[in-house]
Amino acid sequence: MPASPTSKHGLICQIRSSSSYVHLYSYSDDKKYCLDLWNHNGLVKRYDLSGLDVHGPIYKDVEFSSLSVSQDGKSVVYVAEKKVVKSVSFFAENPKAGDKRGGVYDFIESWGEQLEKCLQSVICVLDLETGKVKILDTPADIFCAKPSWCGNESVFFIGFDLECCKNGAIYCWNRPGKLCSYNITEDSLEFHTPQGKSVYMPSPNHRTGKVAFLMCESGGPHRKYMDVCIFNGLDLGGFKIVEHSLFYGRLSPCPWIDDQRLLLVNYEGTRSVLVDLHTETGKKEYLLDKKYETSTLDVLDQNGSQLLISVSDLNPISSENSRQGIVFCDLSDGSMKEFWKSGLPNEISCKYTIKAYTRDGRKYNGILVAPGKGCSDLKTLIVFPHGGPHSMYTTAFRHDTYVLAQLGYSTLLVNYTGSLGLGPDNIGLLPGNVGDMDVKDVHHAAMEEAGAYVHVVVMGGSHGGFLTAHLIGQYPDFYKAAAMRNPVIDISSMVGVTDIPDWSYCEAGLDYDVYHLPTPTPSAMTAMLEKSPIRYIDQVKCPVLMLIGAKDLRVPPSQGLRYVRYLKSRKVPCLLKRYPEDSHPLSSVPCAADSLVQIHLWFKKHLDV
Repeated sequence: MPASPTSKHGLICQIRSSSSYVHLYSYSDDKKYCLDLWNHNGLVKRYDLSGLDVHGPIYKDVEFSSLSVSQDGKSVVYVAEKKVVKSVSFFAENPKAGDKRGGVYDFIESWGEQLEKCLQSVICVLDLETGKVKILDTPADIFCAKPSWCGNESVFFIGFDLECCKNGAIYCWNRPGKLCSYNITEDSLEFHTPQGKSVYMPSPNHRTGKVAFLMCESGGPHRKYMDVCIFNGLDLGGFKIVEHSLFYGRLSPCPWIDDQRLLLVNYEGTRSVLVDLHTETGKKEYLLDKKYETSTLDVLDQNGSQLLISVSDLNPISSENSRQGIVFCDLSDGSMKEFWKSGLPNEISCKYTIKAYTRDGRKYNGILVAPGKGCSDLKTLIVFPHGGPHSMYTTAFRHDTYVLAQLGYSTLLVNYTGSLGLGPDNIGLLPGNVGDMDVKDVHHAAMEEAGAYVHVVVMGGSHGGFLTAHLIGQYPDFYKAAAMRNPVIDISSMVGVTDIPDWSYCEAGLDYDVYHLPTPTPSAMTAMLEKSPIRYIDQVKCPVLMLIGAKDLRVPPSQGLRYVRYLKSRKVPCLLKRYPEDSHPLSSVPCAADSLVQIHLWFKKHLDV
């Protein structure tokens, strides 16, 4: 009997049905894909999907991929790249029948950052009895993603609109698309949501035929609050909005608790919380909220009312007020079992405090992480605004702040105006005010905390790097050193080369029509430049560490490279580190480890701590 996938294989995803388990995985070279069908006795059958040669590589990204088993357990649906017809030169000798002559240099747009290989998708249905794969006949003007079975005949999925250009999709929940369904028996396609919307996370209920999904207006900020919607898939009676624009987060895996209740993971304040939402009455109940009132909760897996929950905390040492581990919970009888494990010595810890700030009548928050028991204290505050800008910090464990605390630093994580978790009305306040409102919010928070420290430094990535560059330019005597990771330096020069040009327009307060792209105008370029930190370059005094991912398509490396060149010409101490295999998040293990050490050494050198 073949073994389960080993370390030389990459598990793409796995899912269970009522009596079996399905594992989809790829070999290390990503050229061979297999699917395993298991039951409680072991491996039942292995399917060599790449050997069928009916599609290209199977998607394994977070944005588009999925794996779903039909209600009767006889079929599996997944998404893959469309099979490419071989292209040959006009001058090729003896081309084969079916070869595309002159197509060698054809260009197909991708979905940008970390999704460069996602060009043309197809939905694939594997018959587990025959081993044959059927490719669904979907139109060329939609890009299919996240397919899921509803019963045994219908597959629901997102159809991203290809009548407009492809802008970067990762971290962006505002791309135009519809909720679609495909009837396998009739080979028919239906669209269920209107034009001008963005749809995410379709989650069918086999028993009722209902489909839960998230929806918002397309365009605008990349991340914003969404409507929780229910589509009645059995009678095709349209959809209704259960929770209107008050939700930001995601549906949990297999989110149906029962036929009328959904489990949501929502972001509020400085935490992610679990919400039991009744789809008929709209009533909400927070789960485990009082028991873990400071920790961040997430759902690892769900089977109806049975939940496997992660409990995470910035302080990884489990104590009376700090939890780190896994909880099994059954909502049907209220039973619960906790598995606490920190994996770290109890004498090593950090401590944190939730901070509330008010500026110009607007409330926002932050989290101050400080050295704990057994750690030295360098009396140095690292101000650390998040990227996005429409994202947020939570109390979930972070390796960077924990390591920095062990080294003696305190870190101030700031959720400035425009952050998620502060409410839907707050999101719209920031576009048109970046480089001012967010900068002043972060500096106000830093000023509130600075009295307890000898040194104040700043670091950030992406939009956090944008704020870092602004802070050291606008307040050159306050911050003593800086570290930036793939920062936005000049919005006007980035707009033509980033995979998200709409971000440049939106955050500068300008209109952007994805169906009729705006051309650059002097007034638009001026507005972007005026909000960019490059305009303060002559005021920068403090030493700057620049960390760049060479494969970044979101914020092109030229942004940080140019900034360093300008600084060097002005005799400002700076150091640039370029990671050749990393993209925007700088998240590979070698890069993440090296960059954190580089940041410590940079601050240590220039603060003499």
